Amino acid sequence: MSLNLITMDNIHEALPSFINDNKLIINSYDDISNVILKMIREKYFFNMDKNILRGCLEDLTYMYCPGDDINKDRVMSMLEPSDDEEESDDEDGEMNQMEFLKQMMSGMAGGMPGGMPPQTPKSTTPKPENESPSDGDGDNDE
Repeated sequence: MSLNLITMDNIHEALPSFINDNKLIINSYDDISNVILKMIREKYFFNMDKNILRGCLEDLTYMYCPGDDINKDRVMSMLEPSDDEEESDDEDGEMNQMEFLKQMMSGMAGGMPGGMPPQTPKSTTPKPENESPSDGDGDNDE
């Protein structure tokens, strides 16, 4: 059995092509759902997350019939954040703020998080005046 693979890379071409080739009319989400069932019967395989497929179908339904408020509402509801997403975002923001404050407070109490880097004391002993500056290799040649 040979299958026609439908992926995220080709759905935007394959589905409208199938609709046009079969002279199908799309007025509602039910119509496009029936197109998917017809395609599956004709050995098309949808290799993608079904939620993504549903989003594509809602968009296409609105493209084919933009005057229907139900189709518009479906697209709009997918674009609006859900209550769960808003609560999750708030909780994530609060947790990030708490972590930041903890790090900041630990930094104030003990220097930098993870401790201060070691510091080397500078020598305060003056060099004798008759000593020539060294070129750094230790042999004092000029």
